[in-house]
Amino acid sequence: MANGGADRDGPDADAEALARALATLLNPSKIDGVVNCCVRAVHDEAWEGPRTGLLHVRFGEDRPRVEDLAYLLWTECMYYALPRRRQERFRREIAADMTAVARCYRAVRDLFIDFNARHPERASELGEVLAYCLVQEHLGAAQVASKMSLKTAANMPVHGLDGIHAVFENGALTVYFLESKLASEGRRGVASYAASAAEFLSDRRQYLREYEIVADLGNLDALEGEARQRALDHFDVIGHPELRRRERFVGIICHSEPGHFGKRLRIRDDQPPDIHERDFAERYAADHGKLRLAARKQLLKHGADPAKAIVLLVAVPDVRELRKAFYAAMGVAERELPLDGDDLEMDDDEDAGGDPA
Repeated sequence: MANGGADRDGPDADAEALARALATLLNPSKIDGVVNCCVRAVHDEAWEGPRTGLLHVRFGEDRPRVEDLAYLLWTECMYYALPRRRQERFRREIAADMTAVARCYRAVRDLFIDFNARHPERASELGEVLAYCLVQEHLGAAQVASKMSLKTAANMPVHGLDGIHAVFENGALTVYFLESKLASEGRRGVASYAASAAEFLSDRRQYLREYEIVADLGNLDALEGEARQRALDHFDVIGHPELRRRERFVGIICHSEPGHFGKRLRIRDDQPPDIHERDFAERYAADHGKLRLAARKQLLKHGADPAKAIVLLVAVPDVRELRKAFYAAMGVAERELPLDGDDLEMDDDEDAGGDPA
């Protein structure tokens, strides 16, 4: 006779418990309210990768909602920048005393200001927050390490991944390694992402270090009991190589798209207000073939496996203006802005802007 209790206590129950535990770390954002996905990064039987999606800032009738996107990204920094336990502490303090909201705001803002003060050559956190939001929303994967808080620690290196997210599904842990890029043009951003992906995948020491960060300094300490131990075991690639894992390298490329945004329909009262957004989305979606081919070409050029890569391109009128709006939402005056990040100052690449075919 079958033992119903055995099923509940067996491997399936363990998997369900781990899936539920990781899901508690999700902070789904409202990013879809300000960013539209016109081409989803889905599996295609006729395409060997990378899975490539196209997104863009939404419109308010004929105007791209750049300031709204910047403001949402700033508000999401409360989740992105603070470790899970510190988030929980602020929740308790705010529930007891609303003035704690100001302390939470100050703590997050100071993380960004401190980071830029120490490393003025880097100012790409805008892309990192965008990546954080999109991977949670579109891949359903929770952040398992708050890299922003680690970057500002005096004893932690600045280099490494921009984010680590994970989800347990279909009987295996999927780990998403995030790399964000801010670029003046989509294919330039793709080229920079491919180079970063290859560099990380070829560096065994850094690869193991990222897993150690999750286990030692990540958000898994917010889990409790057996679920926490199961999660830690799955991130112990040396001690538990037998556990089922898959790894994907995700590139989120926020890029300027002055050409398509510069083409505007005439404003007419006899047309629906969203016709401007739909017109842009149709023209941008037509670039999907050449952009995913460019991504594949760059990944192969750098020795990375396109089948294990996911590329999300996010078009805005001007990345620099979005970045200014992001810091303005944070309360940083334009004269106090940190220097442009190195992702915005890309070297010319012979394949980056040419025909990918």
